Amino acid sequence: MAGRVTSGTLEALMGVAVVLKPGMNGVVTDLNGRFELRDIPPGSYVLQISYLGFETQELNLELQAGDKKTVSCTLSEQADLLQAVEISGKSLSQEVREQAYTVTAITAKDLYNSTSDAKELLNRVAGVRIMEEGGLGSALNVTLNGFSGDQVKFFLDGIPMDNFGSSLSVNNLPVNSIERIEIYKGVVPIWLGTDALGGAVNIITNQQHNFLDASYAIGSFNTHRLSLNGAYTAPKSGFTLRSNLAYNYSDNNYRVWVPIRQDNRIVDSAEVERFHDRYRSGLLKLETGWVNRRWADNFLLGLLASGNDQQVQTGSTMNSVYGGITQNSQSLIPSLRWSKENLLTKGLHASLYTAYNSTKSQVIDTLRGVTYNWLGEATYTPGSNNGELSRTFTTLTDSELNSQLNLRYVLSPRHSLALNHSYSYFQREVFDTENPDRIENKFPKTLNKQVLGLAYTFDPSKKWSTTLFAKYFLLQAATSKEVDFGLSSRRIEGQSVQKDNFGYGLATSYFVRPSLQLKASYEHTSRMPWAAELFGNGLFILPNPDLGPEQSHNLNLGAAYTLKLRHHHQLSLESSFIYRESKDLIYQVVRVASPETSSSNLSETRTLGVEGSLLYQWRDRLRLGGNMTFQDITDQAEFIYNQSYTNTGYQRNYQLGYRLPNTPYLFGNAHAGLSFQDVGARESALQLTYHFSFVEQYFLSWAALGSRDTKKIIPRQTAHALELAYSLQQGKYNLALECRNLLDARLYDKYYLQKPGRAFYLKLRWVL
Repeated sequence: MAGRVTSGTLEALMGVAVVLKPGMNGVVTDLNGRFELRDIPPGSYVLQISYLGFETQELNLELQAGDKKTVSCTLSEQADLLQAVEISGKSLSQEVREQAYTVTAITAKDLYNSTSDAKELLNRVAGVRIMEEGGLGSALNVTLNGFSGDQVKFFLDGIPMDNFGSSLSVNNLPVNSIERIEIYKGVVPIWLGTDALGGAVNIITNQQHNFLDASYAIGSFNTHRLSLNGAYTAPKSGFTLRSNLAYNYSDNNYRVWVPIRQDNRIVDSAEVERFHDRYRSGLLKLETGWVNRRWADNFLLGLLASGNDQQVQTGSTMNSVYGGITQNSQSLIPSLRWSKENLLTKGLHASLYTAYNSTKSQVIDTLRGVTYNWLGEATYTPGSNNGELSRTFTTLTDSELNSQLNLRYVLSPRHSLALNHSYSYFQREVFDTENPDRIENKFPKTLNKQVLGLAYTFDPSKKWSTTLFAKYFLLQAATSKEVDFGLSSRRIEGQSVQKDNFGYGLATSYFVRPSLQLKASYEHTSRMPWAAELFGNGLFILPNPDLGPEQSHNLNLGAAYTLKLRHHHQLSLESSFIYRESKDLIYQVVRVASPETSSSNLSETRTLGVEGSLLYQWRDRLRLGGNMTFQDITDQAEFIYNQSYTNTGYQRNYQLGYRLPNTPYLFGNAHAGLSFQDVGARESALQLTYHFSFVEQYFLSWAALGSRDTKKIIPRQTAHALELAYSLQQGKYNLALECRNLLDARLYDKYYLQKPGRAFYLKLRWVL
């Protein structure tokens, strides 16, 4: 006999006691509210189902020989059952952290009243550093244990976010639309179906069946952010409707310290206001279907529509400034999600996701003979047809089909198998109205990528779990390439590429004690280049069709310890060691004087790193915590291959042993929080939180280049933030105030791009 227990809102209840009387044969429900009772002889029974805080139910059953009875039960809440209860258990985030993989899970529930977004949450995690190009809506680069860019893959509820566009990214997702964030460091589970080289971030949105959460935030630089999230589920039919609406706007007119140029000469330096950096975006996500049906646990049809437009103030560095370049995009993404546990037979779990992404984006640089300096002053060149960068009105039409199939079969309580197949097809068409005969735009640009994964999990005991896995990666691409540069035969030719690789590894975890967990994971993996790296983005990222797949050996060792003391004191410590050996690492090539970048392969690199975090908590009143990360990423190739029309061949590598430039190697975070209940009114709460971040200075370009006095560095940085949040009627009405960069420090990120100074934000939130 088997069954499932849910609440009145159809949410699965874990840990429910299910007892068959007489005989007292009993079990508790699992994470999905499911239970099973075996070897029951025929007869009359009473099935008792009880859970703390809910009314107990008893069902009369008549069982015949060979019966395979299925029971569904909905428990009703009994709010007045107990006056005060202390419950010990594991949250979903804790269960994620206890996987054999090196993974950090952030619960967002306690931060719903914060003005933070997903980016802010990630930037406070050990081993993670997010480098932005500017303010709200700007491009960003996530560094995770030394890997960055497309080496780190992002998912929304397990769905790849590769081409969602800037209107749906981690710097636009409001925190109150998120349930938790899972950060996999190194080894990535096969069910995510990705060729990430060094990690993945999976953002889990609010999964409640019935709720409404609305917020509006206003802040410095004329920033406005609106978020509306809700869901309704019919208790009997399981019909559900879910929606997310978001709007973001900012002038991004913060002040920056910059050189002032006249006639290509630097004549002064001054603090000025950015004058051409407005950003706005909108997002509407709808899903409807059925949940908890016999034929599907979830069957959801979705539609995501988003758009954004952005003024472009700078290139990849702040040496160039623009007053007329803009870019925009619009996306329409229909999707299908389906999952079913115990499909056809007990123990077989299946899920399918598929989506079609249609995105049109434009890059507009149509001012002729006009250049700007940082004072916003325009210089006109009569008769010139040059744009500010390259005079273009380019439309990129991208089409992408994504599909992921996951199958998992539980052979026994100790043994299970899992299979994943991930497929993506990407096609881009390019047309430039300012240069309609451009040869490169006439060649097809397509990518066909497949990832096949197989995993075997063996759990010898409740203390010990091990997963072995293998992956196969296949890439087929078609694009164009310039050949014979510098020769009279210089031309553009079509190019087709097919590459494949294998990967394999294991992840194991052992609880020495219930409070002490040890982890180890190893993976040999590959990553195929993706669209922006091969084809560019039509603006500042140049194409490189010669990029090869990158490969890496990743080793992670970790430990987590939790100490509970008397009087509600708790101390948690985590630490991990990282070792990476990578070949043909894809990295961005940046020249300080150029606004453009491109991707290239770095022959051999090595990463040695260690990270640690500490958290102290007293009751629900006081939280103190911090983390520190050190990662030493160095070039290890003795010789490099230089391809040139004048001097092709292997040459000695003068960067041997030097750290990878433009990548922080020592950074950390700290926070302190105080919470008070019933302040000024009953059922109210007041929270005061302080955040601190630190980044040691690091080189902007290779340390081997230039003299000691002329080396380009990004200076040491410290930042402080203070946040105050107040809620009424058990969180129904909420107000939050925040000051970021409290001391108005000059903060810099990738390529010495300056971030906003001191800023203030106010957020209002209503929950039903």
